[in-house]
Amino acid sequence: MAKTVWPKSSNRLVRRLLEGHKTLGLALSAILYLICLTGWIGVYYVEVERWERPAVPEFTQVSPEAAARAITDMRSVMVADKTRTALETSLFFGLPNPNMPRMAGGYGHVSQAYDASGQLYGPASHDLTHFLTELHYYLHLPETFGMIVVCLFGVGMMALLIGGALAHPRMFKDAFTIRLRQQGPLTRSDIHNRIGTWTLPYGLMVTLTGTLIGLAQLVALALGMLAYDGNMLKAYEPIFGSEAEMQAATGGRALQGTTAIANGIRQVRAAHPDQPVAYVALHNVGTPKEALEITTLPKNRLVYGEVWRFDALGNLVGSHNISDGPVGRQIAASVYTLHFGSFGGPLVKLAYVVLGFALTVMIAAGMDIWLIKSAAKGRPRPALHRLWIAIVYGAPAAIALTFAIGMPTGWPPVPLFWAQMVALIVLSIISMRFSAAGHKAVSRLMRGLLGLAVLAVPLSHMAVHGSFSTAAVQVNLPLVLVGLFIIGTTWKAVRADTSRQT
Repeated sequence: MAKTVWPKSSNRLVRRLLEGHKTLGLALSAILYLICLTGWIGVYYVEVERWERPAVPEFTQVSPEAAARAITDMRSVMVADKTRTALETSLFFGLPNPNMPRMAGGYGHVSQAYDASGQLYGPASHDLTHFLTELHYYLHLPETFGMIVVCLFGVGMMALLIGGALAHPRMFKDAFTIRLRQQGPLTRSDIHNRIGTWTLPYGLMVTLTGTLIGLAQLVALALGMLAYDGNMLKAYEPIFGSEAEMQAATGGRALQGTTAIANGIRQVRAAHPDQPVAYVALHNVGTPKEALEITTLPKNRLVYGEVWRFDALGNLVGSHNISDGPVGRQIAASVYTLHFGSFGGPLVKLAYVVLGFALTVMIAAGMDIWLIKSAAKGRPRPALHRLWIAIVYGAPAAIALTFAIGMPTGWPPVPLFWAQMVALIVLSIISMRFSAAGHKAVSRLMRGLLGLAVLAVPLSHMAVHGSFSTAAVQVNLPLVLVGLFIIGTTWKAVRADTSRQT
């Protein structure tokens, strides 16, 4: 008998692992599905931001003087804003770089875009994109609490992946076994298990990094309450730097205006021409402690960037050594990049989308398997099965319709999305009173609605913006193709089912 690298498990242990895997999966499936769904869509959040505002000027180069003029203008808006909160003390301003060929910045939920000469273009807020990313980050709950909740679901996902792997001793031997000709749970089980095998390293990586992000919030919250008089931001100072370090760089003097900002950009470009400037930050805006930091993008590194500090005149003083400092700092600064796939260019993003979509399918198939097997054993759950189908196809449809409706109306996307989800669940439950349609018919109906919802997004975008810019086409064209594919496969399934009945 051929040896296997996978540890041999007793039948009793396998049964117990499978039972625990099933129980945990059922408890977590709906929220995990939503987290995974928004995760792989959110990989392209930069492209979606550009698509949401397709008319914003795009360019690859900007002079230090033009950038400084734009930053100073945005700073004046921030200083004059009497409604900003006490926590909104920093201004972040993105310069055109390989990841985002635009110049825009802001604070809190205020954002403005500028052209290559530093002149104001107009608003640059991305409410729809942020709705999507914030749904993934913290499920639209209060931010810190929500990230901790998502972290706990990440721990559950990791447990599912590990438990599922240990419960299948033949997972590597059967890595390419899919019984497509078998209908029902066998095919679904094969798909579920094979996806689990192929995506295991990726799944463990994204759940581990996601869990670390959430745990960091929890640890920072605890340290802030216990050691820093409620200031959880102090817990992040070993990674992102401290107020004392910034003041040491400035010598206690406030930043000296537009000239100092332009000087800082010029000096960091000259000192590190191979590192594009990602964004400029002004901290303690409008106070005697106002200070300048510039973040650049080191090549061939996973860290989110390198942070450079300046004196009050904009002279380069040094860096925070994120890319070449303590190993723990480098690891912490790489977690976000690794989790969201924002490294390595388009091919890495595509790989993250494919693998993330596969994980989402695996979650959907896992619940489906249990429902079908339960019915085969004489314990059908038609209402639950219908509800699960409604969530699987209805959640992405609700996201699509939130974009399609939100663009022309300006309605706030968060309540719009959750109102659709509540309506979807209620309609799914009460529909059992009026229709005895089986789960296959319900699935075809929901797939068709999903296809129409996806097509509605580019149609709405064209109606509002009428743009054929790169920013618009790179999102609209794939959406049209995906919508047509979903509708086409659904129509094909309907015709096949009709021909069998006749």
